[in-house]
Amino acid sequence: MAKLKPWYQVTTPREDLRENRPMDASEFAVHLDHIRQKRDNVSADYLDPVRFFERTFLTSSLLDLSSQVIRRLSGIQVETSAVFNMATQFGGGKTHSLTTLWHMATSGEKAKPWKGFDRILSKAQTSTIPKARTSVFVGADLQVGAAFLRAGLGRHNSGRDPQCAGLGSD
Repeated sequence: MAKLKPWYQVTTPREDLRENRPMDASEFAVHLDHIRQKRDNVSADYLDPVRFFERTFLTSSLLDLSSQVIRRLSGIQVETSAVFNMATQFGGGKTHSLTTLWHMATSGEKAKPWKGFDRILSKAQTSTIPKARTSVFVGADLQVGAAFLRAGLGRHNSGRDPQCAGLGSD
């Protein structure tokens, strides 16, 4: 049986790790809305799509999600979902996935040379990347839900009443 090589002979760590720079916890708590707004407190690794894709490993789940979204944006409705439920614990990759989709959707054809994008297009079975109109919805920032709860509309959140669905708890 072949002997495995040590990891440091197989790959080169990122620059920040090679230079023993301290890790900044804020890099792991990025907010998609801050990326959209291009805030100064967001690392260039998230703001610059080229850098973002250079540092992103396309897991099978991220590749599947990205290719389905490309298909859907291209008007292909077969073998793709219109809605995705992204439920993971903290650190499970929700914001990273959404950032991936944000950069894809807002960049269109500019995304073609990015690292790994050829794999996304191949899996999507399309050669074009449509640029999409986008928005970011930060539910925690809404004050509307609080008004519904104060008015007593959120107490019976059975999902049957569209005015209070998802706004309150039983």
